[in-house]
Amino acid sequence: MTEIRKVELPDMLACREARAARQRQLIEEYKKPVVSLSMNIAGDVKRTPAISMQQKDGEEDFKAAAAKAGLAMLFEERSDAFTGPESMLVFDADAQVLKDIGVAIEDETPWGRLYDIDVIGTDGEKLSRPEPRRCIVCGGPAADCARSRAHGLDQICEAADGLIGQYLGDTLGTAAASALVREAALTPKPGLVDAANNGAHKDMDLDLLLTSASAIRPFFAQMAGFSAAYGTDIEALIKIGKSAEKAMFAATKGVNAHKGAIFAFSLYLAAVADVLMRGGDPVEKVKDLAAEKVANARPSAPTHGDAVRAVYSGFGREGALAEACKGFPMALLAMQTIRETGDDLLALCRVMSQLADSNVLYRSGVKGLNWVRSEASRLCAMDAVERNAGLRVMDQACIARNISPGGAADMLALGMFLADLPAELFQS
Repeated sequence: MTEIRKVELPDMLACREARAARQRQLIEEYKKPVVSLSMNIAGDVKRTPAISMQQKDGEEDFKAAAAKAGLAMLFEERSDAFTGPESMLVFDADAQVLKDIGVAIEDETPWGRLYDIDVIGTDGEKLSRPEPRRCIVCGGPAADCARSRAHGLDQICEAADGLIGQYLGDTLGTAAASALVREAALTPKPGLVDAANNGAHKDMDLDLLLTSASAIRPFFAQMAGFSAAYGTDIEALIKIGKSAEKAMFAATKGVNAHKGAIFAFSLYLAAVADVLMRGGDPVEKVKDLAAEKVANARPSAPTHGDAVRAVYSGFGREGALAEACKGFPMALLAMQTIRETGDDLLALCRVMSQLADSNVLYRSGVKGLNWVRSEASRLCAMDAVERNAGLRVMDQACIARNISPGGAADMLALGMFLADLPAELFQS
C-alpha cells in the first residue's frame, strides 16, 4: 500500500534539482525534447494512492495521444516517490507538437488542472503555454491569484481534493459498469446470459444486461465520488443504491438484472475510493461497512437469499450480507485468478466450485448446488480448450435444469473490477 507521508521544503528542493538534472541528461542522450509529467498538488502531502493513480492515467493519456499523432516514443521512465509521482518521456517529435498535446490534456480533461505537463526543448528551456492556466479555486488567471495570495492553502487543497474526487468517481464508476459489461458478454457461461444465448433466463438477454449496466453507471460514479469526498457512509450508500435499483428497473422494465451486483459493488466502490484518498485496506473497510449495515438493518423486500435461508439450513443461509462481512472472498478469488492467469472463465469456474450460490439453491435446491459445484471443480482441472468445450456442455445442462449461477456471475464481475485496480491496494 502506498505510504502517505508529508514532505518538507528540503525534500521538494532536492526533488526539483534531481528532476532538472535528469531532464538535462535525457536531452543530452537523445537530442530530443523531454516531456515531464507530474501533479500540481498543494499542501504537504504530494502522493496518495489516488494521486499516483491519476498521474499514471495522465501519462497513459499522453502516450495514447502521441501514438495517435504517429509519434514514436524513444524512452519512458516513471517514479512514485513520496515527493509526488512523475514521468519522463522522450519522443521523436517537435517540442511544440508535444506541448500542444500536453496543453490539450491539461485543459480538456475535467480534472486536468491538476496535471503539470512540461515540455523541455533541446535548448533546455521549458515551452510556454499559449494561454495562462486557470486558478483551481476561482477560474481566474492562476499566476495572478498566486501573486496576490487570493486564496488560502485550505481552499486550494479543498479544490484539489474535489477534482481528485471527480476523477475517482468517473474512473471507478466507469470501471465498475465496464466490469458488468465484460461479465455479461463473457461466453460460454453455464445457465447465464452471454453472447451465445439467454441461459436459463426467459426474462433477460445480453442487450438488457448492457442496458442495465449503462443505467446504473452514474450511480456507481456517485458512490465512489461521495466516498472520495466524505469517506464511507453506509446510509449514504444505501440511499444511492436504492436510486440505482430504481434506475435499473426503469431501464429493464421491471427485470432484476443487477440488484445483487449493485449491493456488492457499492461496498467496494466506497471502500476503494476512501482508501485511494486516505489509505487503508479496502477489504477491511468493506467488512466494516457490511457490519454497520447488519447493525442498522431495516426490513426490506424478501430476496432469493431470504427464501433459501428459510428452507436450506447450512446451504447459503448466511447470504450476501454475511459474504460482505467477510469482504466477499469469492470476488477476491476471482480477482486473484484473473491477475494470475488472465482467464475469466477459469475464474468463473473456481467461484462456482466454491460458492453457496443462493440463485442456484432457489432454482434447484441442494442437489442442484452440489451438481454445479462438482461440474465446476471438474472444469477447473481442464486446460482452456477443454474447459471451453465443457462449459458449453454444462450450459445446455443448466438450461435443461433451469439453473442460473447468478451469484457466481456477480462475484466474477466484482473480481474483474478489482483486478483492474492498482495491485498494491490488496497487498496489505
